[in-house]
Amino acid sequence: MSESSRRRFPRGRDTSPDACLVVIGLGSNTDGPDKINEAIEEISFRYDLLARSTRYVSPPATEGEGDEPSSETGAEPGPYSNAAVLVRTSEPHDAIKAALGEIELRLGRDRSTPASVAIDLDILLIQDQIVREGSRIVVPHPDLETRRYAAIPSAEVAPFLKHSITEMRLSDLAASLA
Repeated sequence: MSESSRRRFPRGRDTSPDACLVVIGLGSNTDGPDKINEAIEEISFRYDLLARSTRYVSPPATEGEGDEPSSETGAEPGPYSNAAVLVRTSEPHDAIKAALGEIELRLGRDRSTPASVAIDLDILLIQDQIVREGSRIVVPHPDLETRRYAAIPSAEVAPFLKHSITEMRLSDLAASLA
C-alpha cells in the first residue's frame, strides 16, 4: 500500500517535558492555497499542530521592492501565499529543518527554479532559542523582524511568544511592520 493511499492521522499532543513551541512559516507562488493546505496537513502528521494562521496573499515583488522573494531567473513569479503554523515538538532544530525539507520535496519544491516556489517551509521561531549556522543566526529567522509576510502570520498563531533576540512579543513586532 502506498504512502498516499494509507490513512494517516495527525500526530496528537507532544507531552514530552522538553517540548517547545515552534513557529513555521509557509510560502508558495504556484497553486498557493492547495500547497499551503497540503503542507499544513503534512506538518500535522509529524508535529503537534496547535494553530494555523489565515492564508495571506501578496502580489509578486517588482524589482527593488524586496518585501517578497524575488526571481533570480527573470521569470515572473505569481502572487505569494503565506501562512504560519504553531507546533509543539521536542525535536531539535536540525531534525525539524530536515523534516521540513522532506515535506518540501514531497510537495514539489525544486530549488533549481527559484522563481517558481511550490512550497517553502521555514523555521521562524523556536521558543526562547537562538540557533546559529556558522556565524549566521538562522532562528529567529531574519525575515521575522523585517517582513510582513513572516511577522503577521506568526503573530496570528503565537502573539504571546517573544522574539528570542529583541524580546518583542510577536504581536508587537507585527504591529510595528503594519
